[in-house]
Amino acid sequence: MHMASSSSGISIPAPEAVQFLVSSLADESPIVREASMASLKDIAALNPLLVLDCCLAVSRGGRRRFGNMAGIFQVMAFAVRALDENDIDPAFMSKLSRIATAEMISSKELNTDWQRAASALLVSIGSHLPDLMMEEIFLYLSGTNSALPAMVQILADFASADVHSTTKGCTCTCSTYTRKHTRCPPANICKWSFLNSAFELLLRVWATSRDLKVRVSTVDALGQMVGLITRSQLKGALPKLVPSILELYKKDQDTALVATCSLHNLLNASLLSETGPPLLDVEVLLLFFFFNSPQISIHFFSRFSFDVLVLILVVFNQLQIC
Repeated sequence: MHMASSSSGISIPAPEAVQFLVSSLADESPIVREASMASLKDIAALNPLLVLDCCLAVSRGGRRRFGNMAGIFQVMAFAVRALDENDIDPAFMSKLSRIATAEMISSKELNTDWQRAASALLVSIGSHLPDLMMEEIFLYLSGTNSALPAMVQILADFASADVHSTTKGCTCTCSTYTRKHTRCPPANICKWSFLNSAFELLLRVWATSRDLKVRVSTVDALGQMVGLITRSQLKGALPKLVPSILELYKKDQDTALVATCSLHNLLNASLLSETGPPLLDVEVLLLFFFFNSPQISIHFFSRFSFDVLVLILVVFNQLQIC
């Protein structure tokens, strides 16, 4: 059998041999499948691109043509994680992500082995190119409602691996929606439902994280999303969301800027809505604002930059108008 050599001097099987191992992932024998996967992971650690190319060749037909897509996705996820940053090709990564997401949205099954493996592949891609992975998720939300749980699970899995990129991705995507849909929800109900699910995930899991950076990025993302979720969901979120925003004022001026931007968006969504009465009692909010965030009082204004002060004044003006 012809063997190629890696830069470290270790021999790597020829493409034909790697292709045979990939095909063996669908063997009827569990022992053969496990041995093939172990060998492919060893090879992927040395030459991940070779393994990815061979996996890609058999994955195009999906589950209908290959009997072990879970194994294919697992190997691909491992190989993507093993890639050197210099070998990351966005076009190639996009092709891999499309294969995984297309498979997931074509099935009504939930939480199967192959779906979890496909999610792991997307998370691996996101570890290198988080924006690409987030865009891929939102792109495929135009499918059926049965795809929603899988998409939310991918978001949760990615957040467990990289919460900062997740909240940043939600912020960027929701900013785009805000520009396109200033007075009404997106026409696609799947995207609408997904935003609600993503909002709950951020609010319930990371808004009170012990990691300040996580809290800041989460509050930033939530502030971008408050105008996009349903009024009933926003009303239910206020008891937890308002304290999470105000808590950031006790930190430095950078976090105060994030908090003020989010509070500004929250007030717009809660007090100035054209679809119903205000969701906040202004007098209670003012008392809560002063007693729980004394750093905002006049005594502490000197701590903040001009940009922060301008936003704070805008917020106070809104409260006074209401």
